[in-house]
Amino acid sequence: MTKTSHVNLEKWQQVSKNHFSKITPYYDQGRDFERREIWMEEISRHTPIEKDDWVLDSGSGTGLLAVHFAEQITGRVLGLEPSWSMLQQALQKKQPANLGWLQGISETLPIANNTLRAVFLSQVWHHLEDQDQAGREFFRCLKSGGGLFIKTYSHAQIKARWDLQFIFPELMPLMLHIYPDVPGYESLLKNIGFTSVEFQSTVRENFLLPSQLLTILRKKAWSMFSYLTPEGTAEGEARLETLVASGDEPVPHSEVHLLVIALK
Repeated sequence: MTKTSHVNLEKWQQVSKNHFSKITPYYDQGRDFERREIWMEEISRHTPIEKDDWVLDSGSGTGLLAVHFAEQITGRVLGLEPSWSMLQQALQKKQPANLGWLQGISETLPIANNTLRAVFLSQVWHHLEDQDQAGREFFRCLKSGGGLFIKTYSHAQIKARWDLQFIFPELMPLMLHIYPDVPGYESLLKNIGFTSVEFQSTVRENFLLPSQLLTILRKKAWSMFSYLTPEGTAEGEARLETLVASGDEPVPHSEVHLLVIALK
């Protein structure tokens, strides 16, 4: 069994830079099972969105959440995404009138001070090159009383993942290294100046077929798969192929998230 003895952060940074433009056609396929309606509900519960308010979806990818957000509120939504190919696919989706797009990165936001009511990041924080700088940019652009909402994983949630335990154990050290845990978020965001930092865990039982997971692996629809060594990839494929051959019975893949809520 292949194990990662250490985490190569330089390799991970290259994965973050190069991965998404390559997997744009398969990106949505790797996220079809996720609920989308609950996140704007949580944002609105902490920072009600009025007609003239702006919500930033930072690292919006192909727009799965940005489009949904715009359909849920009367305020305005801006999707920020570094990858041009991702933005091109986002533009192929239905375009509500209150939705706009911007190519850029979180560390240097082309947005005026005190402009945004809310900022949302969905599994993006661990891809940021400078998390402190990005956090300060979000703080600068948020209005007083506005909120930063980070959808991520806690370390406890990562350790409980069935796929990382039994199919891709090589990836466990990487995931625990690149994802900050609760104390790290609290320290960073309070040092930046956020007045309160809360954490909310969500769990929904869910399952995937081994054949579905095999397709996601082969298309590298999840960025972590681009970090696998050839040996780790081959071992993961072999384990999944065995499960497919034995009946392709559903395996656990609970939809688990940690929502970090930081208010200005």
